[in-house]
Amino acid sequence: MKKYIRKYFWYVPAIIWMLVIFNLSGQVGQASGRLSLQVTEKIVDVIEVVRGGDEEDAYRLTVKLHPYVRKLAHMTEYGILYTLLMLSFLASMVTTRSMSFSILMSFLYACTDEFHQTFVSSRAGQFTDVCIDMTGVLAAVAVTLFIYSFWQERNRAES
Repeated sequence: MKKYIRKYFWYVPAIIWMLVIFNLSGQVGQASGRLSLQVTEKIVDVIEVVRGGDEEDAYRLTVKLHPYVRKLAHMTEYGILYTLLMLSFLASMVTTRSMSFSILMSFLYACTDEFHQTFVSSRAGQFTDVCIDMTGVLAAVAVTLFIYSFWQERNRAES
């Protein structure tokens, strides 16, 4: 029984994160934009402290950075989803298969997330957003492969 619980415990964080993504994509366009704008303004505040610009300069930088911060948020949330799914699947299958399943599940969830947004006021489901989400997944895959190859080299050296 303990082994069964330990094996499936890793699915809980992935499911919780999927619910977080679902909740964020269920926000109306204005709420979503406001949230990412607040993050962008915090980033610009830090940049302006280092750079020493004025308010007009900060406003122009905020306008320029805001779309990139929004897309980076998409990439980050799906990179995290891939990582959590990878940990979940690792508990019950081999590494290469768990990587493949994690990529597939992330892609399918990104597609359903965009479909969900078609029902939300002032939001639109776009395949380009799925591609942006998958860019975050691919970045997480690259990190995973790097860590996995490092781990294998270390195990070979110890043998």
